Amino acid sequence: MQHILFIGADFEQYLRLKTLLSEFACVYSVSLPDGIKQFNQQRFSLIVLDLSLILSDAGQEELLRSFRRAHPVPIIALCDNGEDSNVVRLLGAGADQVLPVQTPDAVLSAYIHTLVNRYTLLDHVDREQPPRTELRVGDFEIDLMRRQVFLKGQKIELSGKEYDLLLFFAQNPERVLTEAQIYDRVWHTDKDFHSSIAKPINRLRQKIEPDQRNPVYIRSIRGVGYQFVPNYVISCDI
Repeated sequence: MQHILFIGADFEQYLRLKTLLSEFACVYSVSLPDGIKQFNQQRFSLIVLDLSLILSDAGQEELLRSFRRAHPVPIIALCDNGEDSNVVRLLGAGADQVLPVQTPDAVLSAYIHTLVNRYTLLDHVDREQPPRTELRVGDFEIDLMRRQVFLKGQKIELSGKEYDLLLFFAQNPERVLTEAQIYDRVWHTDKDFHSSIAKPINRLRQKIEPDQRNPVYIRSIRGVGYQFVPNYVISCDI
């Protein structure tokens, strides 16, 4: 059974959500220290984090980054400040979804189900399953054994680092990824990345985008990073 950790969320709401999430094992921590202890002792499939436990922006960001460095578990951050700049800040620090504290139970439950299902689909949870030999996502098929990539059935010739970059994107479809997250997971280093990441992404775009000037697969999210959208949908301007 998959486990969900609630840290600091309203206890009455937690009890209601626990009923809606009966297929999961739900764990409640009233305080941040206890929540961190629970996180370190057990593998969770999702965290619901009430950021009102941490007053400073810097403290909120550091906690999200700490969770993200330790394990790629999805995080739903609950906060009272719904301004765009605050949402961008929290997404950039590592949250997968930022929602108001007073989000209705049914809506929060739907987000939890969606993120847990995606997390499980990407094979981050059940490590006892046989190794996967291929990954299919949208228009892309990745042969994990041969390190080959096919876009709509056509083989794409990629360098080793371009392959690693695309694989990381494909393992996290639709998720907004910061430059720091990408650099840490693909280059496996914490050195300064700002001047290093744009060129490899542009080279990858040259090989997969129908029009590099208007990318549809690897989209830039201003002020945050990038989002991989694996399905190419032609828009209609009627």
